[in-house]
Amino acid sequence: MHGPMGESSYTKEVSNVIKYIHSDTPVKDSLYEHATLYFIDADKDMAKKKQLTLQVKEARQALVEASSKDKKKLEIELQSAEYLFNEEIKIQKIAQQKRQERVYQLCESIIRLSEGSDYDETQTNSAKILGTLLLLSPHEGAKLAGFHQKLKPVYKAVLALRLLDKLIEEEIITNNFILQKHQKDERYSEEENDISLFQRDVCVPVILAALIQDIGLQHPSAQLILKGAEGDLDEYRVLENDARIALLKINYQQSLNYLIHGLGLVIYRGNSREEKKLFDENEKTRLQFTKSLLTDSIKPKMAEGNLLKIPQIYASVVFSTKKGSNLINLPKATLVLEKAAQMKSINAEFTQYFIGIVGHFPQGFGITYIPKDRENQDLEHYEYAIVFALNPKNPFVPVCRTATRHLTFNSVGKRIAVPIESNLYFATTRKKFSTISPERLEAILKKLSSNFEERKNLDLIPSHWNPYGYFGFKKFQNLWKKGN
Repeated sequence: MHGPMGESSYTKEVSNVIKYIHSDTPVKDSLYEHATLYFIDADKDMAKKKQLTLQVKEARQALVEASSKDKKKLEIELQSAEYLFNEEIKIQKIAQQKRQERVYQLCESIIRLSEGSDYDETQTNSAKILGTLLLLSPHEGAKLAGFHQKLKPVYKAVLALRLLDKLIEEEIITNNFILQKHQKDERYSEEENDISLFQRDVCVPVILAALIQDIGLQHPSAQLILKGAEGDLDEYRVLENDARIALLKINYQQSLNYLIHGLGLVIYRGNSREEKKLFDENEKTRLQFTKSLLTDSIKPKMAEGNLLKIPQIYASVVFSTKKGSNLINLPKATLVLEKAAQMKSINAEFTQYFIGIVGHFPQGFGITYIPKDRENQDLEHYEYAIVFALNPKNPFVPVCRTATRHLTFNSVGKRIAVPIESNLYFATTRKKFSTISPERLEAILKKLSSNFEERKNLDLIPSHWNPYGYFGFKKFQNLWKKGN
């Protein structure tokens, strides 16, 4: 009917990034699996390192105090102790480098998927990845909470980047590291498969902080709270207050632990002593900047603390892991932000900037709207559209790509802005349809729904629709194409 189902090449790229962050694989090569293994082995590795350090120290001391006849034997013992120590350091360094390679590959992939060669292309690409992430979720099913947890890190990372750019544009950022690195004319890379200095030194740490903000939950102590001693508890259940506070502390401490010790500083590879000195200094500053993002996000006082906190709150609604979460609640994510701003959990001014970027309807959300005729009069039916652009002129008026025309699904939809008086999400607009007969509404629903089982659970005047099934067809996956 609509051609082959499956994933387009772009959708596959996004899916692969999600898998490389958080998945269960035989080879244990996702970011979260690396973290799990690190947390399990960290204490053991540290104890082994201490033991071997002590053995080297004792062997050296023994050699200093030895008589001439025992020196040869003790020299061999010292060499053996030093060899075992160096081998262990090498093993631990290789494991650390693998963790670094995985996470920095992911950070650069997210930059390439969400940014472009200039501001306009970046806004389009960011809307594309945000919309794709939302459209990958069925928003129902027994495994929804777990899937939503996997979608959040990339979603938060992209939103944090767009908020960062906005705060720089408004000249609100006071962080010296960001300001030193930012040159407007050099914000984006001129090379297609490369990243700019600003992207490497500022955007990558922001993405990294977003990716590992909740990675401490993989620590055994956190897993014990979440899943219980037998591993049979629902990790997405509502926790008692004491358990929740303990979990937050573990997550914060262990996320920092993973950043500082699990990932650590990137090692310079080259032969120049001067280059090495500059590289090492920059890496230390970069790591400190990433740490400050995580630390300040707990209770944001500085602008950069809000870079993670605001997207974190927003993503927790859009990709809710609570039981009974409903697609209809997604536009309420911005209301949750405004409430948090009122409670002074986040900066109120930055919150409004953020809402200006995303609007009240998330990218990928299914809009039902009343089309108009050539005389600008309402027609007696509704159509489907999908929110597909950032930065709407009015946060209540989403910029969409139409998904149907004359009640028929199509892949060449037009770009439209859906005003409140045409958007059926609003109760005042739905009242316009109160005079239309149920038979007429049933006939419309029949055309737009694939089967009776689907139709019987839908309202005759739907406030929204779920585009997940629509997006499952390859030809409908490029909502962001240039043109209309």
